[in-house]
Amino acid sequence: MRTLVVSNNPHDPVSSRLRRLLRAKVDDLGPATIEFHEVAVRLPNSRAELILVILSADPLAGLETLQKVRSLTTGCVLAVGPVSDASLIMSALQDGADHYLDEADLEKGLDAILARWQSRGASGSHSAIQKVGRVIGVLAASGGSGASTMAVNIATVLAQDHGKCALIDLKPGKGDLAALLDLNPSFHLAELCQNVTRLDQTMFEKVMARHASGVHLLASPQVFADTRLVTPQGVSEALALARQQFPYVVVDLEDCFHEEQLLTLRMADAILLVSRLDFTSMRNVRRILDQLDRVGIGRGTVKLAVNRYGQPNELPAAEAEEALGGRLGYYIPDDPKTINGANNIGVPAVLKAPTAKVCQAIQAMARDIFERRQAKKRSSVLTKLFSF
Repeated sequence: MRTLVVSNNPHDPVSSRLRRLLRAKVDDLGPATIEFHEVAVRLPNSRAELILVILSADPLAGLETLQKVRSLTTGCVLAVGPVSDASLIMSALQDGADHYLDEADLEKGLDAILARWQSRGASGSHSAIQKVGRVIGVLAASGGSGASTMAVNIATVLAQDHGKCALIDLKPGKGDLAALLDLNPSFHLAELCQNVTRLDQTMFEKVMARHASGVHLLASPQVFADTRLVTPQGVSEALALARQQFPYVVVDLEDCFHEEQLLTLRMADAILLVSRLDFTSMRNVRRILDQLDRVGIGRGTVKLAVNRYGQPNELPAAEAEEALGGRLGYYIPDDPKTINGANNIGVPAVLKAPTAKVCQAIQAMARDIFERRQAKKRSSVLTKLFSF
């Protein structure tokens, strides 16, 4: 395997240590080295399959270089830096790194990446590490919006259609997904984060709880003390592994400002913002959209699902659209009998009552999220699209 180390100083200790490890483990000829300013000229001719960008000495220049590297190669790109800087990890992953290595424990981190690559049966093919599955982030505008119910049922529909679907509960300490699926997971996200340097496909499979529908759940910790163990690095690794294994990954999000939540939102191919048609919910939708704008997440990925549609005295849709300055999205009818009945026994509503109107609307929404906006193909339950 041909490897390449990119740094602003090829003679710094991290770069030297990394080259020794790569020569001993994967690149008998020894890794090539280039400096940041040489990337545009030398990288296209390097034929490297594994590129490592060292960020620690000059993080800002390193991140700019990382973006250039990602645009110039289809190889696997690893960022190397301190794990004490969570914002640097998040920025590196946002700028195109496939994985982030702790510079203080390079050998263990590199061994985990290489073992994962080999376990996928690829001796030099980037396809073993390349992210494949699509990520859907589900975010509630306010409490009681039904986002967790939406996440479970969307994942179930996608699992039925594609054989399997990953479902990640990113509401540490208060996640409901295990209960909504009547599962009792043996492991949870915090334990995965604690063992992130040893994490590989085999371990990841073990921490996922399997549901008969084909949904594979990575549960949230239920003990509040464990919530502090959930880290951006661990969440990033979980998402990367899930994308390798599953065609779709549904993530039930807690908010849009904590680092691990923002990281997921940045990695998401689609964001489903679930709301009710009432004043406080619409106000929060506006605030969330503004926050996503501030952190650079484009509205093109955001779709709005109006849940529990048709309740008495709710806001008229036209007034909500005027307040938001754009059109609304999917409409999920209010049917507490069907939804509460399913949730109370831990069976996804789309399995328990597939012909109910609320379930048909959810099924149509799940299948529509990644389709192109072709009005002539819309069903009656998908009457409007969210666009600005």
